[in-house]
Amino acid sequence: MKVHLKIDETVEINECGIDYLDAAFKPLLPIIFGALVQTTLIQFGENAMIQKRKPFACVCGNDMEFHWKTKNAKSTEVTTIISNLNLPQMQVQCNVCGKKMFITRQLLGIDKYHKMSVVTERKLALVGSLTTFRVSEKIISMFSVPISRMAVWRCVQKIGKSIKFEVDPNELGEVEADGTGIPIIGIKKRGNELKVLVQKMMNGIRIAGLTIGKYNSGWDKLFAPSIKAIKSFKRFLIITDGDTSILNGLDGVKVLLQRCLWHIPHQFKFTLWADNVKRKSTEWLDVMGKIYHICGIRSQLDDEEIGAVIELKKSQLEELISFCNKCGYKKSEVYLFNAKADMFTALENRMKGKASSHVERVMRTVNMRVNVGKWTPSGALNAMNLRLAHYYNGWTPGHPKLKKEEVEITCK
Repeated sequence: MKVHLKIDETVEINECGIDYLDAAFKPLLPIIFGALVQTTLIQFGENAMIQKRKPFACVCGNDMEFHWKTKNAKSTEVTTIISNLNLPQMQVQCNVCGKKMFITRQLLGIDKYHKMSVVTERKLALVGSLTTFRVSEKIISMFSVPISRMAVWRCVQKIGKSIKFEVDPNELGEVEADGTGIPIIGIKKRGNELKVLVQKMMNGIRIAGLTIGKYNSGWDKLFAPSIKAIKSFKRFLIITDGDTSILNGLDGVKVLLQRCLWHIPHQFKFTLWADNVKRKSTEWLDVMGKIYHICGIRSQLDDEEIGAVIELKKSQLEELISFCNKCGYKKSEVYLFNAKADMFTALENRMKGKASSHVERVMRTVNMRVNVGKWTPSGALNAMNLRLAHYYNGWTPGHPKLKKEEVEITCK
């Protein structure tokens, strides 16, 4: 359908600078857009009424027999990124039951009692998940119609709540699970834990689960949507930092457990500190060098090399445990002893033996946004649903499927 749009506006131009022209055009944009919307709305409304089966239906089920009541009823407000519009509502009456109904919002693709389309809400929600609500308000006002930070917040909550994650059975059967503290309103420090499940793909990673709750609990809620997919894998590897409560969410499900080889040296520094080993002392550098060597596994090992590598690594680990015992590093000794059973699970099963803690990178993405201010648990979860879905799962706000009909614009 061709839409013939005629605009009759006079603009006084005193300078030719591009920034001046940009400022002069900005007041015209809502006028042009409003004319386009109203003209298009009328044409599509008239076209709908001559069709045998209408693109709308009455509550009685009739979608064929209607007649016009008015094309210019009381106006309704619609918010878009470009401008706020006050549009006359078009009203029709059902020939079967006599009920009257407005069709303006249905033609525009906007839900009843809503001011924005879903695509507009998704755009605002994405902005709110990428930066603070105060900054979102400022950025949006610079480039489009002013929209309050509370409107952005509501979009984040609505759209974020609709995003769900689960393990994809068509990707690799390898996941990493971890949690990070979230600053919660009314609770000192970080009152709740955001639990994240990251699934490896052939190229990159994706978010496979996200939930929020108390520390050391709630992992069953994280894994629940993915249990069926997890059981579909012949072998399913889960990589953790040693938090045993993570496995509580997998009761009755057979998985391979791998200790994250990135976390082990990182956490080993803490146990050495607890054992009063001075940081960067000769003793500290010696044991840290040994643990990094043990955890450093070359990628793409040949099958015939794997057995020898595992045997060597285990031997070196036993020597380090004995060394810690001899030196009186009790906490470090216990930590390594508890970790050794699951340090080489992936390599022994001919899966990727190098655990590089992709989930820690996800946590950095979380903290860059969530560390600003304090949140309610649901508010933080919805914002992180959006943020992580965008960065790791390819989520975008989407856009209307514009048809390629010609649009003729004549300006006087």
